[in-house]
Amino acid sequence: MSDGELLAKVIQSGDFFESVLHNDSFDDWNLAKELGEFLVRIEPASEIMGHVLLTRAHRHLGNRQGALDELKECQLRTLNRKLEPWEADLFLPLLSEEEKLLAS
Repeated sequence: MSDGELLAKVIQSGDFFESVLHNDSFDDWNLAKELGEFLVRIEPASEIMGHVLLTRAHRHLGNRQGALDELKECQLRTLNRKLEPWEADLFLPLLSEEEKLLAS
């Protein structure tokens, strides 16, 4: 799928980020995974959102090790750079939740 097709599918899905990040319920976790991979690819040095999407998507797709690896990457990125206040408010509780879900 091309980048344009991927972005069109995300837009067509409606409340993509609300569903994935806040509700942790989405109909197409493969789409979330593909968007996460896209975001990491276009901005590998500082991108955290892509890794967050990959953490959630891997967990829902049954790839526990992939989710743990992405969670670790997220945690490293939160330590290696100062998060903007909105990023901290969004990502830190989500990462804590993922850590608990993956530990059980």
